Amino acid sequence: MSRIIDIARLAKVSPSTVSLVLNNKAGVSEEVRKRIIDISLEMGYKKEKSPFPANENITVKMLKIAKHGHIVNEQHNAFITEYLEGIETGARKRKYKLEVSFFNKIPVENVAKTLQDSAVDGFIILGSEFSAYDINHFKDISKPLVFIDTWFPLALADCVDIDNDDAVFKSIQYLYDCGHRSIGLIKSSYDTRNFRMREIGFRESMEYFSLPVQENFIVSVDPLMDRAFADLNKFFEKTDKIPTAFFCMSDIMAYSCMRALRNHNIHVPGDVSVTGFDNLPSSSVTDPPLTTVRVSTHQIGERALERLSDKINGLTHVNPEKILISGELMIRDSVRKIL
Repeated sequence: MSRIIDIARLAKVSPSTVSLVLNNKAGVSEEVRKRIIDISLEMGYKKEKSPFPANENITVKMLKIAKHGHIVNEQHNAFITEYLEGIETGARKRKYKLEVSFFNKIPVENVAKTLQDSAVDGFIILGSEFSAYDINHFKDISKPLVFIDTWFPLALADCVDIDNDDAVFKSIQYLYDCGHRSIGLIKSSYDTRNFRMREIGFRESMEYFSLPVQENFIVSVDPLMDRAFADLNKFFEKTDKIPTAFFCMSDIMAYSCMRALRNHNIHVPGDVSVTGFDNLPSSSVTDPPLTTVRVSTHQIGERALERLSDKINGLTHVNPEKILISGELMIRDSVRKIL
């Protein structure tokens, strides 16, 4: 099959001019247009079909919902933007229109009520702060829905999320391989599905490596940075023993942990190692740079759009799917080998 670049060479024009003509766009003289069309016909050019169901009349909307704002907030804006970029990539491939709405501390049931009469064709909903009960508010929405950054095994809903078990295991395995046998957990005082799965993953990983879970080294903190620092500062004031490493459920908690340790003249990684979760942009420039889990946010966003598109176009089974995508451990300088 002839390529656009070959047609451009014979027609003595740029490939972009050929593309304009073959896509029936304006901006090319009739003489040049006829020459390009004649050459393309002689060469047997056939326009390749897009592998995606394109439709400029379809509009999808991403809903960014902050129930309480302790997780969905400005500290995670870069993280959430990457979800949106993945969704935008998928929408652009299909020529869909994309809208974004932000609901801040509005009851979830009220948000759900606004969707039923919306003119859009489907929704991708950021469910970071959702409980399983919150999902139920959307069960009567007749338009296709996909939730991201959460999943619930018993909910009849399509969800795309990180594989927390896999990500936590990679973190604990790395600490174990570096010689750490006493590992603490910095967890969230706000319950979400992802945080809950990370604690389960931590306990199961510790069991896998035959390591005891020391409950006195499990610290519950507010996920907001300043509040997490205050909580951890109190913890380190009251204890005279610490593990050789902490696994933190988020980078925000890890930053706060390192700050609180520094406040008590405890060095990272010299005295204690720290790992995070999210790979926020500042994680590579903290002191020391933070070992953390990179969530495949762009891939999750694009996969959510793909799933939503299939539902809109009737190209998939009606049964909900729970899609989990692996993360990557970013190894930096906040972990010390003690073998």
